[in-house]
Amino acid sequence: MLGYHVSNILSPGVRHRSPELFFALHQGLNLFFILSGFLLFLGFADRLIDGRGLPSTRRYATNRVLRLWPAYVVVVAVTNFAFGLSFLGRGRTGHVDPGTFVADLTLLQTFSPHTIRTGLEVAWTLTVELTFYACLPVLVALASRVGRGLGGWARACIPVVVLALVGAAGLIWQDRTNPHGWSHDWESVASRSLLLHAQLFALGMVATLVFVAVRRGALSGAGRRILRFAASLVAVAAAVVCLTRPWSDVADLLAPLCLAALLLVSVVPTASGRPGWVGRALELPVLRGLGLISYSVYLWHMPVVRGFDRWAPRFGEGAWASYVVAVACVGGITLALATATYLAVERPAMRLRARNPVSSPDATKPPLPEERRLRGRVPETTG
Repeated sequence: MLGYHVSNILSPGVRHRSPELFFALHQGLNLFFILSGFLLFLGFADRLIDGRGLPSTRRYATNRVLRLWPAYVVVVAVTNFAFGLSFLGRGRTGHVDPGTFVADLTLLQTFSPHTIRTGLEVAWTLTVELTFYACLPVLVALASRVGRGLGGWARACIPVVVLALVGAAGLIWQDRTNPHGWSHDWESVASRSLLLHAQLFALGMVATLVFVAVRRGALSGAGRRILRFAASLVAVAAAVVCLTRPWSDVADLLAPLCLAALLLVSVVPTASGRPGWVGRALELPVLRGLGLISYSVYLWHMPVVRGFDRWAPRFGEGAWASYVVAVACVGGITLALATATYLAVERPAMRLRARNPVSSPDATKPPLPEERRLRGRVPETTG
């Protein structure tokens, strides 16, 4: 997402010189939501399949708040009061008024046409996440209740199907209305909500069910090999179509499928039981470290981009070298701010979460290697 926003604001020429790259960079958001669906549903899928008791809703909510808000509150406050870089609309930054600041701080700004996109521009995605946080335990509880007469796997599919249907309805509505997305109207509010992104979470949850089936021994070593090959083939084929027809309707549909397939390649072990090369790459110390601070990177990168846009307005314009330099500068400053935020805010909050474990029969079990490789990469992945 950092590279995408640099190209969109500081180096707009990249959009015209390489629409394929611009489209590929934009897929970070889809991956964000797909990973969220995969990792959060992991905590519920086994229980639905086995018909066991569900985790404490209170503890689930507390852990979600501790993961999402502490770093967000700090970044929003510093961006507004220290730097005056809160987004005001139409490319302008400054200090928001007290009422808008409260809406920004509570992640309610995206629910109103008057405050949509104010504060941190990426905060609308967190509002979508927050909505998913709230809906998931409700859907799981509903599935547990209405699916008592169903088999475990059918019961576990209920939340996935509901979210997929919501997403399909949203896409049909979008196709018929073609909302702008960033106007101050209710169409923009709807287009930046779970309505148009539920299918991405559902894709991640489908990957969860496949992963759980593999973990339970549903596939032999040869079966896992075939699954990994099929997922790789789907990912490559979808990527080729997307890069030959970027920004088309078919690319918008196939890009999430490509990412979900890559996710399966990453988490499904090989025939020998070892992680594949994607999974091993995620274990590299550099990537593990980046995973720990990735949430703060996500929060900080837009204020840094907007800072360059205000104080060095022509920075990043020109040839490819200018874009690379801009990405390096924005990335370096963002990494420094994100590291400080992680050490001072996120890590202490995680320690509080460690004292508030989810009550469940297997709460004390350590996460599997496949789960550990992905934890820390999105706000909802740790607990």
